[in-house]
Amino acid sequence: MTLLYIFPHPDDESFGPGPAIAKQVREGHEVSILTLTKGGATKVRHDLGKSVEEMGEIRAKETERAAQALGADVTVLDYPDGGLDDLDPRDLENVIERKIEAVVPDVVVTYAVHGNSVHPDHLVTHAVVKRAYRAACDEMAGRSPRRLAFFALQESVLPDAPDGFHGIAPDETDVIFTYSDADLEAGRAALDCYETYQSVVEEQDPLALVEDGVAFSLFQESHDPPLESLTDDLHDEG
Repeated sequence: MTLLYIFPHPDDESFGPGPAIAKQVREGHEVSILTLTKGGATKVRHDLGKSVEEMGEIRAKETERAAQALGADVTVLDYPDGGLDDLDPRDLENVIERKIEAVVPDVVVTYAVHGNSVHPDHLVTHAVVKRAYRAACDEMAGRSPRRLAFFALQESVLPDAPDGFHGIAPDETDVIFTYSDADLEAGRAALDCYETYQSVVEEQDPLALVEDGVAFSLFQESHDPPLESLTDDLHDEG
Protein backbone atom coordinates (compact mmCIF):
# COMPACT_ATOMS: atom_id res chain seq x y z
CA MET A 1 0.00 0.00 0.00
CA THR A 2 0.95 3.65 -0.26
CA LEU A 3 1.18 6.11 2.61
CA LEU A 4 1.65 9.89 2.48
CA TYR A 5 2.93 11.72 5.55
CA ILE A 6 2.34 15.48 5.53
CA PHE A 7 4.13 17.65 8.09
CA PRO A 8 5.06 21.33 8.31
CA HIS A 9 8.78 21.09 9.12
CA PRO A 10 11.94 19.14 8.43
CA ASP A 11 12.48 16.53 11.18
CA ASP A 12 8.73 16.12 11.94
CA GLU A 13 8.83 12.76 10.18
CA SER A 14 11.70 11.64 12.41
CA PHE A 15 10.59 13.08 15.77
CA GLY A 16 8.44 10.06 16.62
CA PRO A 17 7.06 8.50 13.43
CA GLY A 18 10.49 7.45 12.11
CA PRO A 19 10.49 3.81 13.30
CA ALA A 20 6.93 3.33 12.02
CA ILE A 21 7.92 4.69 8.60
CA ALA A 22 10.97 2.42 8.53
CA LYS A 23 8.79 -0.60 9.35
CA GLN A 24 6.25 0.29 6.70
CA VAL A 25 9.00 0.52 4.09
CA ARG A 26 10.54 -2.76 5.28
CA GLU A 27 7.15 -4.45 4.92
CA GLY A 28 6.94 -3.35 1.29
CA HIS A 29 4.71 -0.29 1.52
CA GLU A 30 5.52 2.84 -0.47
CA VAL A 31 5.98 5.86 1.77
CA SER A 32 6.12 9.49 0.66
CA ILE A 33 6.67 12.54 2.84
CA LEU A 34 5.52 16.08 2.07
CA THR A 35 7.16 18.82 4.13
CA LEU A 36 5.48 22.21 3.79
CA THR A 37 8.40 24.42 4.87
CA LYS A 38 12.19 24.24 4.87
CA GLY A 39 12.28 25.02 8.59
CA GLY A 40 14.70 27.90 8.19
CA ALA A 41 13.26 30.02 11.00
CA THR A 42 14.48 27.66 13.70
CA LYS A 43 16.30 29.40 16.55
CA VAL A 44 19.27 27.10 15.92
CA ARG A 45 20.19 29.36 13.00
CA HIS A 46 21.37 32.04 15.44
CA ASP A 47 23.97 29.70 16.93
CA LEU A 48 25.19 28.87 13.43
CA GLY A 49 25.13 32.43 12.13
CA LYS A 50 22.78 31.53 9.30
CA SER A 51 19.98 33.49 7.69
CA VAL A 52 16.50 31.97 7.42
CA GLU A 53 17.15 31.19 3.77
CA GLU A 54 20.56 29.61 4.43
CA MET A 55 19.20 27.56 7.32
CA GLY A 56 16.28 26.43 5.19
CA GLU A 57 18.58 25.06 2.52
CA ILE A 58 20.60 23.18 5.13
CA ARG A 59 17.52 21.70 6.78
CA ALA A 60 15.99 20.71 3.45
CA LYS A 61 19.12 18.71 2.63
CA GLU A 62 19.06 17.13 6.08
CA THR A 63 15.45 16.09 5.48
CA GLU A 64 16.36 14.47 2.18
CA ARG A 65 19.05 12.43 3.92
CA ALA A 66 16.69 11.50 6.76
CA ALA A 67 14.04 10.29 4.33
CA GLN A 68 16.67 8.21 2.57
CA ALA A 69 17.64 6.64 5.89
CA LEU A 70 13.99 5.67 6.42
CA GLY A 71 13.56 4.47 2.83
CA ALA A 72 10.92 7.07 1.97
CA ASP A 73 10.50 9.60 -0.81
CA VAL A 74 10.34 13.26 0.24
CA THR A 75 9.20 16.56 -1.26
CA VAL A 76 10.15 19.76 0.58
CA LEU A 77 8.14 22.89 -0.17
CA ASP A 78 9.10 26.45 0.74
CA TYR A 79 6.14 27.96 2.54
CA PRO A 80 7.17 30.35 5.36
CA ASP A 81 8.37 28.54 8.45
CA GLY A 82 6.40 29.87 11.40
CA GLY A 83 4.03 31.68 9.08
CA LEU A 84 1.53 29.10 7.86
CA ASP A 85 -1.21 30.76 9.90
CA ASP A 86 -0.82 33.95 7.83
CA LEU A 87 -1.41 32.18 4.52
CA ASP A 88 -4.69 31.70 2.71
CA PRO A 89 -5.49 28.15 3.85
CA ARG A 90 -7.03 27.42 0.47
CA ASP A 91 -3.58 27.69 -1.12
CA LEU A 92 -2.21 25.06 1.23
CA GLU A 93 -5.26 22.87 0.78
CA ASN A 94 -4.89 23.01 -2.99
CA VAL A 95 -1.22 22.05 -3.04
CA ILE A 96 -1.86 19.20 -0.59
CA GLU A 97 -4.79 17.94 -2.61
CA ARG A 98 -2.65 17.98 -5.77
CA LYS A 99 -0.01 15.94 -3.91
CA ILE A 100 -2.64 13.43 -2.82
CA GLU A 101 -3.81 13.14 -6.43
CA ALA A 102 -0.22 12.55 -7.59
CA VAL A 103 0.71 9.98 -4.95
CA VAL A 104 -2.71 8.26 -4.71
CA PRO A 105 -2.12 7.12 -1.12
CA ASP A 106 -4.24 4.57 0.70
CA VAL A 107 -3.45 6.38 3.96
CA VAL A 108 -2.72 10.06 4.62
CA VAL A 109 -0.95 10.93 7.88
CA THR A 110 -0.46 14.26 9.64
CA TYR A 111 -0.46 15.76 13.14
CA ALA A 112 -3.31 15.37 15.60
CA VAL A 113 -5.67 18.28 16.21
CA HIS A 114 -3.51 19.71 19.03
CA GLY A 115 -0.38 19.42 16.92
CA ASN A 116 1.43 17.50 19.68
CA SER A 117 3.40 20.62 20.61
CA VAL A 118 0.77 23.31 19.80
CA HIS A 119 3.15 24.98 17.34
CA PRO A 120 0.92 27.15 15.11
CA ASP A 121 2.33 25.51 11.97
CA HIS A 122 1.37 22.10 13.38
CA LEU A 123 -2.18 23.24 14.08
CA VAL A 124 -2.60 24.77 10.62
CA THR A 125 -1.23 21.63 8.97
CA HIS A 126 -3.76 19.43 10.75
CA ALA A 127 -6.63 21.63 9.58
CA VAL A 128 -5.60 22.02 5.94
CA VAL A 129 -4.68 18.34 5.53
CA LYS A 130 -8.08 17.29 6.87
CA ARG A 131 -9.86 19.56 4.38
CA ALA A 132 -7.62 18.46 1.48
CA TYR A 133 -8.22 14.82 2.40
CA ARG A 134 -11.98 15.30 2.35
CA ALA A 135 -11.79 17.15 -0.98
CA ALA A 136 -9.67 14.36 -2.46
CA CYS A 137 -12.17 11.77 -1.26
CA ASP A 138 -14.92 13.69 -3.05
CA GLU A 139 -13.00 14.22 -6.29
CA MET A 140 -10.86 11.10 -6.77
CA ALA A 141 -13.56 8.61 -7.65
CA GLY A 142 -12.24 5.07 -7.23
CA ARG A 143 -8.76 6.33 -6.36
CA SER A 144 -9.32 8.33 -3.19
CA PRO A 145 -7.42 7.71 0.05
CA ARG A 146 -9.16 5.35 2.43
CA ARG A 147 -7.88 6.54 5.78
CA LEU A 148 -6.69 9.72 7.49
CA ALA A 149 -4.43 9.13 10.47
CA PHE A 150 -3.10 11.55 13.07
CA PHE A 151 0.29 10.98 14.68
CA ALA A 152 0.10 11.71 18.39
CA LEU A 153 1.95 11.05 21.60
CA GLN A 154 0.30 8.92 24.26
CA GLU A 155 -0.60 10.67 27.50
CA SER A 156 1.24 7.99 29.44
CA VAL A 157 4.62 9.25 28.20
CA LEU A 158 3.98 12.93 28.81
CA PRO A 159 5.15 13.21 32.43
CA ASP A 160 8.68 12.89 31.01
CA ALA A 161 8.04 14.93 27.87
CA PRO A 162 9.17 18.52 27.29
CA ASP A 163 6.79 21.26 28.39
CA GLY A 164 4.09 22.17 25.90
CA PHE A 165 3.56 18.68 24.52
CA HIS A 166 0.07 17.22 24.33
CA GLY A 167 -1.06 13.64 23.93
CA ILE A 168 -4.06 11.40 23.43
CA ALA A 169 -5.87 9.28 25.98
CA PRO A 170 -6.15 5.50 25.62
CA ASP A 171 -9.71 5.74 24.31
CA GLU A 172 -8.52 8.08 21.54
CA THR A 173 -5.71 5.76 20.45
CA ASP A 174 -6.74 3.75 17.39
CA VAL A 175 -3.34 2.40 16.34
CA ILE A 176 -0.31 1.32 18.36
CA PHE A 177 2.48 0.64 15.91
CA THR A 178 5.21 -1.51 17.46
CA TYR A 179 8.51 -1.92 15.68
CA SER A 180 11.73 -3.93 15.65
CA ASP A 181 15.22 -3.01 16.79
CA ALA A 182 16.15 -2.57 13.13
CA ASP A 183 13.32 -0.07 12.68
CA LEU A 184 14.46 1.81 15.77
CA GLU A 185 17.99 1.96 14.40
CA ALA A 186 16.65 3.38 11.13
CA GLY A 187 14.76 5.98 13.15
CA ARG A 188 17.94 6.90 14.99
CA ALA A 189 19.86 7.09 11.72
CA ALA A 190 17.25 9.50 10.38
CA LEU A 191 17.58 11.73 13.46
CA ASP A 192 21.36 11.65 13.08
CA CYS A 193 20.93 13.23 9.64
CA TYR A 194 19.82 16.45 11.35
CA GLU A 195 23.35 17.47 12.20
CA THR A 196 22.43 21.09 12.91
CA TYR A 197 19.62 20.00 15.24
CA GLN A 198 21.41 17.54 17.49
CA SER A 199 21.11 19.75 20.58
CA VAL A 200 17.31 19.66 20.18
CA VAL A 201 17.35 15.91 19.53
CA GLU A 202 19.32 15.34 22.72
CA GLU A 203 17.10 17.65 24.74
CA GLN A 204 13.79 16.16 23.58
CA ASP A 205 14.87 12.54 22.97
CA PRO A 206 11.85 11.97 20.71
CA LEU A 207 12.27 8.24 20.25
CA ALA A 208 12.05 7.73 24.01
CA LEU A 209 8.47 9.01 23.73
CA VAL A 210 7.52 6.17 21.38
CA GLU A 211 9.29 3.28 23.10
CA ASP A 212 5.97 1.50 23.64
CA GLY A 213 4.87 2.07 20.05
CA VAL A 214 4.02 4.91 17.68
CA ALA A 215 0.44 6.00 18.37
CA PHE A 216 -2.15 7.31 15.95
CA SER A 217 -5.78 8.32 16.11
CA LEU A 218 -7.95 7.79 13.02
CA PHE A 219 -10.40 10.22 11.45
CA GLN A 220 -14.00 9.03 11.81
CA GLU A 221 -12.87 5.61 13.05
CA SER A 222 -12.70 4.01 16.48
CA HIS A 223 -10.81 0.81 17.31
CA ASP A 224 -10.74 -0.95 20.65
CA PRO A 225 -8.37 -2.68 20.98
CA PRO A 226 -6.14 -0.50 18.80
CA LEU A 227 -5.03 -1.72 15.42
CA GLU A 228 -1.41 -2.79 15.03
CA SER A 229 -0.82 -0.99 11.75
CA LEU A 230 -2.10 1.98 9.74
CA THR A 231 -3.07 -0.41 6.95
CA ASP A 232 -4.99 -2.91 9.07
CA ASP A 233 -8.61 -3.47 8.00
CA LEU A 234 -7.97 -1.88 4.60
CA HIS A 235 -6.88 -4.93 2.64
CA ASP A 236 -10.39 -6.06 1.72
CA GLU A 237 -11.70 -2.61 0.81
CA GLY A 238 -11.75 -0.73 -2.46
